[in-house]
Amino acid sequence: MVSLIGKDPPEAINKKGEKLRVAAGATFTWIIQNFKICPEDADEETIKTYTRVYVWYIITRTLFPDSSGDRAQWHWLKLLVFFDSTFSWGSAALAWLYRHLDDACLRSAADSGIGGCLLLLSVWSWERFSIGRPRLLSFNPYIDNGNDYLLPTWAYKWDVVSEPPTDPLEAYKRYTNEFDTITMDQVTWEPYGRGDRFGVPEDYRLNPICLRESRLWLMRCPMVCMWAVEYHQPHRVMTQFGLFQIVPPEWKDTDIGLHR
Repeated sequence: MVSLIGKDPPEAINKKGEKLRVAAGATFTWIIQNFKICPEDADEETIKTYTRVYVWYIITRTLFPDSSGDRAQWHWLKLLVFFDSTFSWGSAALAWLYRHLDDACLRSAADSGIGGCLLLLSVWSWERFSIGRPRLLSFNPYIDNGNDYLLPTWAYKWDVVSEPPTDPLEAYKRYTNEFDTITMDQVTWEPYGRGDRFGVPEDYRLNPICLRESRLWLMRCPMVCMWAVEYHQPHRVMTQFGLFQIVPPEWKDTDIGLHR
């Protein structure tokens, strides 16, 4: 951290003066306290440093959060030594989310939680299932100044929602029971439009960047994110692409051998 951003957080110490074992990185609070505002007279290197920290903060809060929820791990900072656009951040975010879903479902440890891009998971679920869906309020018109690349992504539709207060344990039981009885006809398979109208619904204009890599959506390949390797299996959800779904879909081994 010192070599990349010029400083690092102090060591965690308890009231007895003993060093605490914490995840390697910096808390979001520390990042805000030290890098919230870039100096007005900053030189180019200082601007790059603040940019690097900002990107680090954003991706560790949205794309790659862990179950702690309060810390930016330092290994993501290493990827920002150079501002390289050749990384496949989207597939890495999916691999990271899939790995956390694995851990959360299997409860691999007594304190297993969930991390990953839960905003992505939530929007994906709300668009397809009525189960657990908050009430969507009307979103504000988006000002793009005639530039399509300033249009929002799909998550902007869910920027203003109403969620009734509920007990998490009761909601969990209700959701699992409802998912156990859901039928194929109760799923909205193609919420973003069909055929040539994909991504162009009547009431919402989507940023064209969201469709730019559409040629890759049906790839069957391993997705790599640090130590997490997860297989992309679009053949299991062909109905989402308006295609015929073979049942059961072809089985693909995603056991520990793939991760090695």
